Amino acid sequence: MCLWPGFSAAWISGSFRGLVLALLFMVVLQAAWIGTFVWPAYLTTWETHLLWWTLAVCVVGSVLYQTLYVAWLGETNPAKCSETILQQAQALYLQGNYFEAEELLVPYVSVGQWDVEAGLWLASIYRRTGRLEAASVVLQTLESLERGEIWSMEIRQEHRKIKDSRRNKRLESL
Repeated sequence: MCLWPGFSAAWISGSFRGLVLALLFMVVLQAAWIGTFVWPAYLTTWETHLLWWTLAVCVVGSVLYQTLYVAWLGETNPAKCSETILQQAQALYLQGNYFEAEELLVPYVSVGQWDVEAGLWLASIYRRTGRLEAASVVLQTLESLERGEIWSMEIRQEHRKIKDSRRNKRLESL
């Protein structure tokens, strides 16, 4: 994945910029391939060499960038919420131990790099405990994240549940 510039960003995190970069790389690769092997008279030797060298530089740059990015991510980014922690939080949530589940999840959503799954659980906990504004803030933050696009359906469902909870509170107060 790291040999194709933008591909891993588009595939793993659904980045639009990564998709555009991957598609641009594909177009240049096809132009070089066609100009070299299919219609060699279509491009001059100089243009063909320029395309192939550009591709080589892009591949080397992509490998270097992703290597440095992973090294930086390992140093500065807190660990993603593990599956074990999510399962523990889910078990606590289902038992009605919302405070304990919240304590497990808060460290993964209070730092710059939010874990979307942990954020969804936290929003659900906030909704269940009547903190509807806090749940809305968490969901709005998740929506603004690039990684949140993958979870858009679940985020919309949680927004609907919050809306229903607000409506039920208003009806109860009448």
